[in-house]
Amino acid sequence: MVILTSYNFLIRLSKIYSGSMKKKHLEMILDNLEPHPKPKSYLEQYTIEGKLASELLFFAMEDVRDNFVIDLGCGTGRLSIGAKLIGANRVLGIDIDNETIESARNNLEKLKEIFTVFNFNLDPHNIIKDIHFICKDVKYVDKNYIDNYINNKNTKKIVIQNPPFGSQKKYSDRIFLDRSLEIGDIVYTIHNSSTRDFIINYIEKKDRKISNIFESRFRIPRIYNFHSKRYIEIPVDIYRIV
Repeated sequence: MVILTSYNFLIRLSKIYSGSMKKKHLEMILDNLEPHPKPKSYLEQYTIEGKLASELLFFAMEDVRDNFVIDLGCGTGRLSIGAKLIGANRVLGIDIDNETIESARNNLEKLKEIFTVFNFNLDPHNIIKDIHFICKDVKYVDKNYIDNYINNKNTKKIVIQNPPFGSQKKYSDRIFLDRSLEIGDIVYTIHNSSTRDFIINYIEKKDRKISNIFESRFRIPRIYNFHSKRYIEIPVDIYRIV
């Protein structure tokens, strides 16, 4: 298991895919997508900022490229859209909240405006046509359900997810872990760093292996009544599970 910090992560990035979209441009696009319009605390809906989203996506780029990506708990679609932008074949975003799914679909349309405003030489139609957002409870998603959306059965299934931490509903993070491990050939998942020992042991019990952990921070703004500070930054780990 290799633990990556921001410094050695950036060194790693400089050696791969020099011709790909720059990380700062991906971050810019994702930050200009709309956040949750009415976030629900019981679902732990926090919009991932562009910096952390682009870190996860560049961390996952070698696996995402040309493969089928499943974004569990996709929220407003930032990771899904970003996955397509860095070369995913097709992307399926799944979320339990219909209002959030509508926001994700609206963000697909907003790409046209973003590409024009920032003068990106990208065709939004080539991005939009390969991303599908579905309203469904993650706990009912299995291999058979995912296979309905895959044209090439030999393609790898790559799961990317920013699951709830389980602070509002106990064990909600485990549902995402279980489903991602069932359907994904490779899984990228974000968790509170304080749970690292639990996550490592949990993955080992599922007969899967963590190849890398990337250490980062999740910036959470004040959006709920119980938030007292303007924002907080929570240390998080991004896991690559094979």
